[in-house]
Amino acid sequence: MMDSNTQEKVHEVEEFFYGHLKPQLVRAIAERDKVFEQQKMLLAKEHRELREEQRTMVNLGSVLYMQADVPDTHRIFVDVGLGFHVEFTWQGL
Repeated sequence: MMDSNTQEKVHEVEEFFYGHLKPQLVRAIAERDKVFEQQKMLLAKEHRELREEQRTMVNLGSVLYMQADVPDTHRIFVDVGLGFHVEFTWQGL
């Protein structure tokens, strides 16, 4: 059995832990999770940008498609109609 002095010290330590350390730990974990999420998004974006070639299906007209290899995906062309195409980079989308 603990004496009153020891119980008082234990109570002080518990107050310090629950009143100061635990809230700081919760905030630190939340900040860490934000950093991990940002890192995940940046790595995904970097992966999309570094992809150099891609396989796709191209419409030849009259609902006739063929498979095509795109050797460089750093720039893409978007059909905006009437035979016009606009060139974009991944950053421009």
